[in-house]
Amino acid sequence: MSAPASLLESLVGIASRHAGTRDARTLVPGLSIWSAHGPSQAIPGLFEPAFYLLAQGSKRLTFADSEHDFHPGMCAVALVGLPFSSRVVEASVDKPYVGLSVRLDAGVISSLLIDMSEPPLRRRDTITIMQAEPLVLDALARLLALLDTPADIAVLAAQFEREFCYRLLQGPMGSQLREMGGYGARFWQIRKAAEWIATHANQPMSIAQLADWVGMSVTSFHRHFKAVTGHAPLAYQRYIRLFHARQQLASGAGNVTSVAFAVGYANASQFSREYKKCFGVPPVNDVLRSA
Repeated sequence: MSAPASLLESLVGIASRHAGTRDARTLVPGLSIWSAHGPSQAIPGLFEPAFYLLAQGSKRLTFADSEHDFHPGMCAVALVGLPFSSRVVEASVDKPYVGLSVRLDAGVISSLLIDMSEPPLRRRDTITIMQAEPLVLDALARLLALLDTPADIAVLAAQFEREFCYRLLQGPMGSQLREMGGYGARFWQIRKAAEWIATHANQPMSIAQLADWVGMSVTSFHRHFKAVTGHAPLAYQRYIRLFHARQQLASGAGNVTSVAFAVGYANASQFSREYKKCFGVPPVNDVLRSA
């Protein structure tokens, strides 16, 4: 069932009033607003565990070898950090691209599952992309509307977040979200490993030790890690290193060599080669852009 146009228009209206120019985060914890007034080049990123909605405009997201075109009313949920690139395809000053994201809290999901019966298992994917359901958008609208009454955020945000997550659990995305709430031991083993890599990306990594730490054989770990994230463990670590490096270069945190060493590279030349292969430009370009 597609979302009514009036509901999307309401979301766009509120979001447009509160969209920031630099920081997508809002006063409501976990809620972010993304906007652009024109098409963009592909931008790499890490799709954190979150619900994402495209409210206006269009965008193309690429995960590993798969591409997805997003149009108004389409949404996505991912439960583990996924490397991706995104490009705004349709946006203008009069009708900007508007996207919303809500960080998914495993604690909220788990507490809701205590009071819910478990439905029949369906196919689970690392990322689910579909048309947003009206009940989900209705709950999201209440959470978003708190930006118009900031004094209510401290009292009502948690309640509206819980309602929003409940609506997600009731719908087609519910089976996937149950993984976050504690179902699916294999998923949690891979997520635990991915989170360790993300927070220790600048350190040497032993695949055998990491597999043993999460209680899996090396062969099984390789197979399931790639199935969940779309990348082999070492390729995932490499992307995280390069992603962190780009953030540091863009913020002016250091030069190419110092940043290369900071994110875990022992060779600046190798860093530059892999950086250009990943992002399409040499790292010095991002240093100059931040100057």
